[in-house]
Amino acid sequence: MDNISALIPAKSAIDSVINPHVKEFPAVSVVVVKLLQMANNDNTTLDELAAVVETEPSITVGILKIVNSPAYITRRSNITGIKEAIQVLGVSTILAHVLEITFYEQIYKGSGKAKFERLFFWQHCLATACLSRAIAEDVGYPNSSEAYLAGLLHDMGKIIIEMSGRISYSDFLDNLPKINGLLLDEEVKLIGMGHDDIGAFYSHLWEFPEFVTLAIKLHHRRFDHLNLSEKHSLLVSIVSFANLITWTQGIGSVDMIRHPILQPETIQTLDITRIKLHKLLFRLDTELKNLAGFYNFTFPAVDVVRENLLRANIALSKKTTEFFYHNNDSNEQKPPHRLSKSLTATHSGLDLSQIVDATLRAIQADFSYDHLYLMKMDKNTRSLTVKAYIDASSESKNPRHTINITPYLDGFIECLRKKTPVIIHGATTEELQVLNQFGIKEMGIVPLTNNNQVLGIIGVDNADSGLPIQPHDLAYVSMVANELGMAMEHAALFKRLRIKATIDSLTRVFNRGSIDGLLKSSFRKAVENNKTVLSVGMIDIDHFKKFNDSFGHPAGDGVLKLVASTIVKYSRPGDYVGRYGGEEFLIVLNDTTLDNALFYAERLRKEVEKLGKLLVKRFKGHLLTISIGVTTISSLSKKAADLVDNADKALYTAKDQGRNRVIGIMEGLVRYP
Repeated sequence: MDNISALIPAKSAIDSVINPHVKEFPAVSVVVVKLLQMANNDNTTLDELAAVVETEPSITVGILKIVNSPAYITRRSNITGIKEAIQVLGVSTILAHVLEITFYEQIYKGSGKAKFERLFFWQHCLATACLSRAIAEDVGYPNSSEAYLAGLLHDMGKIIIEMSGRISYSDFLDNLPKINGLLLDEEVKLIGMGHDDIGAFYSHLWEFPEFVTLAIKLHHRRFDHLNLSEKHSLLVSIVSFANLITWTQGIGSVDMIRHPILQPETIQTLDITRIKLHKLLFRLDTELKNLAGFYNFTFPAVDVVRENLLRANIALSKKTTEFFYHNNDSNEQKPPHRLSKSLTATHSGLDLSQIVDATLRAIQADFSYDHLYLMKMDKNTRSLTVKAYIDASSESKNPRHTINITPYLDGFIECLRKKTPVIIHGATTEELQVLNQFGIKEMGIVPLTNNNQVLGIIGVDNADSGLPIQPHDLAYVSMVANELGMAMEHAALFKRLRIKATIDSLTRVFNRGSIDGLLKSSFRKAVENNKTVLSVGMIDIDHFKKFNDSFGHPAGDGVLKLVASTIVKYSRPGDYVGRYGGEEFLIVLNDTTLDNALFYAERLRKEVEKLGKLLVKRFKGHLLTISIGVTTISSLSKKAADLVDNADKALYTAKDQGRNRVIGIMEGLVRYP
């Protein structure tokens, strides 16, 4: 790349999210700078490296401990000096270990807060580094030690945020929405900047090698437009792929399921199908066991079946990649009446059936089941219906069986309630009838879930081969089912947004035209059914102009996004949230009485107030709060616009009474939560 500075955020932007004057702000020693310069120099000699290492006794002790560990003991025993260690293992290997120990001692070491465990985070960094090096050697990257270093530091921005962010990474995790999505997107909303930008800024500031800065900056980002060299493109792809693998193996940077995605460039640059994943994971296991002894921690247990899980996850990740980048590149949403068949055909690659079929075939290929079924749950009828079917031996049609869930289907109930894999043997008469319906003697079932909600189950059998279903296989299929549930919800959401709504491009909630249309539809249904209640809330950000005037319009946009995501976070699936204009939002609360609407609005107000107290660290002197006006349909409501007018009156009453409060109005009477 011609000018890497063009990728680096401005110092003023960094200063708005990072406080460099805090006591724990990470400092990079002269030794680290010298070592990184050596890492960027292919001509570094044994004597030069030894001279630098020997200036730091703690590093010397750590290196000697590593080279005399079981990982290297077969090469030569009882190594007592740095020069001897370098002679045995080579300059590049020792340099990688020296940097690893130095960064751990000077930056990463520490207990951290409850939500951000530094030791857990360090495990992720080490695992990504080990995998990056192994992948680099497998795909022919010219310097595997560079890949190790880039993998080691790829998430450096997170530790900087934790140690000196105006909003720490622990605070960020405490306020993270309980929905699936990319951590990076949520970081930008709450912290004000992603860990990739923050890490790249300090990598550049501290004069780390360019390849390190690029890997930090781009391991989550598109980079095809940047005209990177072939070598740098390959390195970024290696680190991105290594990062994905560590997450799928339960070694993420934080203790939650928030898998990253692969950029299209990574899939294009790496021929993933040719990478020897089994050898890769075996090598990772070996290296991590040795590192665990040095750092005194334990990595997750390993099983060779992980390779099968990994391949299924990669196949699914490709579908998620298509969805994510196509969706984010499509800012303009067309109204339903202007959609055409060609528009629908354009997105046929994101069809639910395509995602399901690809995943079931991947599971079949990896675990060799004879038949696989995807059964969708209908909560109204309490039944499961086969929606997709794979027959390994033929192209048989979907049997479309339906299973009515009764109290006597013990295994199915256990699977759905406990969200755990179960093997159905026909323990009850009803279960035996289900097996007979499918023409089998045994069925393995795993729950298909998303956001803790059961969507259905995946069923498998070996009716043709007669092989028993193994419980440990089902455990891995269950993990794939979790990923599938998320992908199905993403695809369903994508379809709903494209077909039913026009979205506000900034906040990603319905725009005014769409929310007005949805309110009219809800109002019509409520009028047609006298038993249906309908409430509306008008939400306004208090003193929003001050955020724009004091911190600039980008900060104001960030506040709008945060408030919108918080409203969505606390709304129900059947509610509608829209941006009504400027800093105002409208929420349509279907089947909700005034009392319940007031309760919801007060809860939302408190959550934004809590968020505002956290954001004071970013926006000094400005507390983020909202005012909410609420109303409910009544005999006086002649049209949907009447509800908006009443909610607006209630909102202005809340503002007149001092803001940061909830007011309800119904038939002219003021109500409080």
